[in-house]
Amino acid sequence: MATKTINPLELCQDCIDKQISFVLQGGAGSGKTESLKDLLLYLSIKNPSARVVCITHTNNAVQEIQERIGDRYPVSTIHAFLHGLIKDYKKNIKCVIPALYMVSKMERLELGDDNNEKEYKKAEYERYKKIYNKFADKLYSVKKETCGKVIGKKEYDNDSSFYNNTLNDQIDSLNEYIKSIIEASDQAKIHYNETKFDSLGDFTYGHDGLLIIAHLLLKSYPVLGRIIKDKYDYIFIDEYQDTKLEVIQDLLALTKQKDGDKKNLALCLFGDSMQAIYSDGIGSVNKYTDAGDLVLIPKADNYRCSYEIINLINNLRLDDIKQEVAFAKLPTGEYQTEMDRHGNVRILYSICDQRPSGFSSLEDKEKHLLRVNKLINEAKKDCENAKILMLTNKAIAEKEGFKYLYKVFDDRYVEVSDRMDNYLKRIHISDICEICNYYEKKNYNPIIKTIRSGGYVIHSLQDKAKLQDIIGKLLTDKTLSIYEAFQYAVSNKLIKPTEACQNTLNSNKKFIQELASNVQYQKFKKLYLDGMNTYNRIKDAFAVASEEEFDYYKNLYKKEIFIETFFSQSIKFADALNYTRYLNENSNYITMHKTKGSSIDSVIVVMEEFYWNEYDFSLIYTDNSKQEKWENSQKLIYVACSRARKALSCIRLLLEDEVEDFLRVFPDAVEVKLEQP
Repeated sequence: MATKTINPLELCQDCIDKQISFVLQGGAGSGKTESLKDLLLYLSIKNPSARVVCITHTNNAVQEIQERIGDRYPVSTIHAFLHGLIKDYKKNIKCVIPALYMVSKMERLELGDDNNEKEYKKAEYERYKKIYNKFADKLYSVKKETCGKVIGKKEYDNDSSFYNNTLNDQIDSLNEYIKSIIEASDQAKIHYNETKFDSLGDFTYGHDGLLIIAHLLLKSYPVLGRIIKDKYDYIFIDEYQDTKLEVIQDLLALTKQKDGDKKNLALCLFGDSMQAIYSDGIGSVNKYTDAGDLVLIPKADNYRCSYEIINLINNLRLDDIKQEVAFAKLPTGEYQTEMDRHGNVRILYSICDQRPSGFSSLEDKEKHLLRVNKLINEAKKDCENAKILMLTNKAIAEKEGFKYLYKVFDDRYVEVSDRMDNYLKRIHISDICEICNYYEKKNYNPIIKTIRSGGYVIHSLQDKAKLQDIIGKLLTDKTLSIYEAFQYAVSNKLIKPTEACQNTLNSNKKFIQELASNVQYQKFKKLYLDGMNTYNRIKDAFAVASEEEFDYYKNLYKKEIFIETFFSQSIKFADALNYTRYLNENSNYITMHKTKGSSIDSVIVVMEEFYWNEYDFSLIYTDNSKQEKWENSQKLIYVACSRARKALSCIRLLLEDEVEDFLRVFPDAVEVKLEQP
């Protein structure tokens, strides 16, 4: 007797009928979001009285889901959902909000059996230094008081308990002062500022602060959980892997609470742990499926990629899902055929003598880049009009028109892109660039919302015309520096500086003033610029007790140069605009870091780290004992490869002793003989 195979959608429907929490896990192109829409429509027919909310991560996704299901159920971002839940409980928020503004204390970690004592001490000192600097920044922003420089590692190691206790006493004192400010403040002032930053001065909280407050309220006030259960029967969350751990934990805890004869709350998750490429998301829910809190429903369909690409990306997955071609319905009403879904995949490699590190000479780096570019050109022969996915690097910055902006961060930091993104956001340059980006795309509603927060209100056609002129200048004036663009946007009320922004600017000003009067630093700087730029070269001419102290002065110098250069005429706003266009994928080059995006016909994936510390693509085919870095690296390559619909080329420069391992994972890889540069 024939038995019917139950498909994933039917399994989800069964869970919905029984009000059981589940996760629909599917790879790239599997139609997870379409399934979410189908299930919402199913619910509206099968159980029209059900109370449902759908949560997703972007406003674009909200609009996409609403277009399919109409206004039958509320659809919102996670921030809008949580804000709607907690906004009226300001008295309760006031009780938990100090956690946003206070400094965490230094808690010493224990030395494990498998820890190296030297590495342990180094890590503990780095933690101490990080917390000390956070304390110093907060002390200045709250009380406008300064404290001395952080002690060196040698001193710290001599009596770490003393220095930890001293710092914690100072932190306790500052935190008590912060609490007193909050206690004296009017709770009516508390509100969500819809930015990325919290502000003690304004008594407001930003995006991350909202998530923390909601979590603390749910922990401290069980009645809020009961309100959620009374309000909803089902909570749908799209792209669950990008949702904060605490949000998933809190909602799952509510699903397990039994309240007499009342209906349960069911949590319905949709996503893919392999596409968890943001560090602040939950990533995987295996812990909860293993415990029976969620029913795992795998979805093996792939409506996007060719047979050949699917074969490759299946080998990159870290779970048991093996995707299969699923035929999509065409606009004509017909379905794709097997012929429609064939394409080509090429894995190309070339052998190099050495792979330079971040500390290698410029000459070695340039030679390596030349070989990478030659391999890219080889890949282009089979991938016409391909988009090239790679980690952001100096060469990309030059090609895409933001090389001076990139250089100022590259000269100071190792994690260039993350540092650049965070700094541009902190001082509103990202906001100004997005206004310009929306204007170029004729998407005016987000502009109106943003500038309203800055104080610009459109009452007349004259106001509208003036706004066009203001944005026009930002887009066309190539002489405008980044800082001039910031001042121009503030003076014309496009943006209102947040407390975080103002603190950064004030801190920079104070730092430069203090260095100018620091005799010891000025002496160090002169010697450093005269060529004594290592500890061994300078130690006989300048009183530095250790390499750590030398690094301290060197970092002061690098910070001084960074501030003076970034806010000078040499860094143009046009660089920031070009960087934003690059991030928005208006280019043949696309960053792989923290981006998923839509499908692309033809893709070249460049498996080069370009000195990024958080990735090591060699772990994909060699020893993967570095668990977190291995998973991050493999997920990044999976996501990049899975964007390709028809044609995919992957390239990698290999050391001679890596070839055998590489061919074990990529058996069809082809060697390209390149001339030595």
